[in-house]
Amino acid sequence: MKKSGIVLIFLMVTCSVALAEWLVDFREAYVREGIDNAVEVAMKEGITPDAIVENGLQFEGLNPSNLVKALYCAGAQGQDIRAAAEKWGISELLITAGYRKSIAECSDVVADAQPFTPVGTGTSFVSVTTGGGGDNVSPSTF
Repeated sequence: MKKSGIVLIFLMVTCSVALAEWLVDFREAYVREGIDNAVEVAMKEGITPDAIVENGLQFEGLNPSNLVKALYCAGAQGQDIRAAAEKWGISELLITAGYRKSIAECSDVVADAQPFTPVGTGTSFVSVTTGGGGDNVSPSTF
């Protein structure tokens, strides 16, 4: 029992150090190179948009729309960005502004912001014909 407790404490300490390390790197990259590069590095390290938004909002003077833009430009998925932004209280207006900035600055990298939007679901003017003996079937008879 004592050994498993020691192992558990060791694992908690090493995980805490790893977590704290990315936060320090994130803050230093923000101060040195700006939010775009800081978010890009964090995403490459496997940090989720949720964690990036949570910690990025703590940077003094950072406009949340720039954080949203940086996430889009780093290639994060639109639904993940939106979920994180809503969770941490970023308004719809700031989310939209960040998305528009990302399109203007890095549209070639921006992931699809609306991946669930169906394409081609509008009205169709096609009629159905059977092709034999002049028996045309009208859509109203279905």
